[in-house]
Amino acid sequence: MPSIYWLWLGGLAWTTIGVNLLSFGMVWTATAHSGLLAGVVLFSTTLPRVILALFGGAVADRLGPLRLMFTSDAAMSAFCASAAALVVVVGPHPALLIGVALMLGIADAFYYPAAGAVPKFLVPSAGLPRALSARQLVIFAGSVAGPALGGVAVSAAGLPLSLALGSAGFAGMLLILAKVRRRMQQPAHQNHAATPSDVIGQMRAGLRFALTTPLLRAVVLVTSAFALFVLPLTSIMVPLVARDRGWEAELAGVTAGVFSAGMAALALWVMWRSGAQRAGAAAICGMLITGAGILGFAAAHYEVWAILAVLVTGLGAGLFSAHLGPLFVAATAPEYMARVQSVMMIAQAAPMMIAGPVIGVLADLLPVGVIVLIWGAGALVVGCGSLFSRPLRKAQRPS
Repeated sequence: MPSIYWLWLGGLAWTTIGVNLLSFGMVWTATAHSGLLAGVVLFSTTLPRVILALFGGAVADRLGPLRLMFTSDAAMSAFCASAAALVVVVGPHPALLIGVALMLGIADAFYYPAAGAVPKFLVPSAGLPRALSARQLVIFAGSVAGPALGGVAVSAAGLPLSLALGSAGFAGMLLILAKVRRRMQQPAHQNHAATPSDVIGQMRAGLRFALTTPLLRAVVLVTSAFALFVLPLTSIMVPLVARDRGWEAELAGVTAGVFSAGMAALALWVMWRSGAQRAGAAAICGMLITGAGILGFAAAHYEVWAILAVLVTGLGAGLFSAHLGPLFVAATAPEYMARVQSVMMIAQAAPMMIAGPVIGVLADLLPVGVIVLIWGAGALVVGCGSLFSRPLRKAQRPS
């Protein structure tokens, strides 16, 4: 991987920590008002990502990913600094918390498709498995370090410090992008003065490209199913099982954490060995392992077995994502890169918005163990069904 990519990863780590730090500070502050407000704040962050992601991808493909990232970072740095000053004056009013959450979600809808396109233009195809695994590790580390630092910041000086540090995170990335921009080769873009109909046409073209290219279509569908059946494990199913079985909160946290540890272990392996040559088959195997791990978690009544089952699920999830991501990037034409990334972003976020409420409702109607069994069986069905997708099953590691 070229040195410029490592520099960009450093900036991504800085920004990821800042965003997670700020998000934790906002949710923690919201819980002082009510649990409902905390839920609304989280929803306000997710909703714009689903609604605006495809538009953000079209804009990124038109303007260039780095230009859009630069604009987004500059705007969010100024916004967070202004919000910090406003909180000092008026306090953490619920409307202010929701407004900041909406702005974060809107920025993400533009920023993440652009950021997802960057490796395509910085790393040769043969280096994509290692490059994307390194990016996954950076995001994982940010998701661990950010909330921890957020807890320290909000305890020390409340929400204003969290907002100020978030502003510093966005500002730091600006310096990195200024250097990366001079060394990044990007495809030629159309006239920037586009009409709304042009942008809508580009959105449609990006969606059509993602859904009519056989391998991309298979990746989008299986990723959406993965988000529906696997990702809710740590966000809602582990807490529900822990409360149902009388576990301590610390044990529930450890159980949820080993999932990320399993994913990180597989990402490190792919960074070291570049992953399996038959990447599509490896991803399908990962999906089957996650299903088996979730079923094992449902059946595990002893804490140690539950932790091991979640670790197996994390290893399967890591095997899945570390091999699927490079296939997705390599199969995407450069001029569609950000738009196709936005399709993937929607494929991950929309099922998560559905799964949480559905599991919550079912938890009042069925035993928690039965719900986990249903979700584990769903993951296994998806894995078995993926075996019938020839483009995915035969896909080779990018070279």
